[in-house]
Amino acid sequence: MSTAIALPDEQTFRAHINDGPFMAGVDRGRWRLVSIEWPLAIIAVKAATGQDWPSEYVFRFECSNYPQVAVTAQPWDLDQNAPLAFAKWPGGKSRIPSVFRPEWKEGKCLYLPCDRISFEGHEAWRTQHPHLLWKSNSDLTLYLDELYDLLNSSDYTGPRGS
Repeated sequence: MSTAIALPDEQTFRAHINDGPFMAGVDRGRWRLVSIEWPLAIIAVKAATGQDWPSEYVFRFECSNYPQVAVTAQPWDLDQNAPLAFAKWPGGKSRIPSVFRPEWKEGKCLYLPCDRISFEGHEAWRTQHPHLLWKSNSDLTLYLDELYDLLNSSDYTGPRGS
């Protein structure tokens, strides 16, 4: 019986999610790990509550070559095991709609400087949003902190379709 040995990117990812910053977010109820099927990780992020609003949003992260290469994430429907329907994406007044843009790259990523796909072609983000840039020593909490802050801000108004 052979056991597969995790590649360095997966080993690093698993070390990070068992380390202080990620576990602190778990302990504070900010997010929770749902599953890992490398290179994919499913993580739920707590959201502000309102009438008929979900208590969390689930994101599917693609983590190949972690952490040397930034992750990318998309809202995910656990029940359907598929991308979240656009009408169920987070809605908001200004910043939320600029980040959660279903029309951007066909909904395959979020419009954030720390997202692998979205960063392409946005060199100006290096000076505009240096605190959100993924670096080779970054960990997943860079992305998760931003999602948590957005989903718990006064800008968030519940799902788009509500």
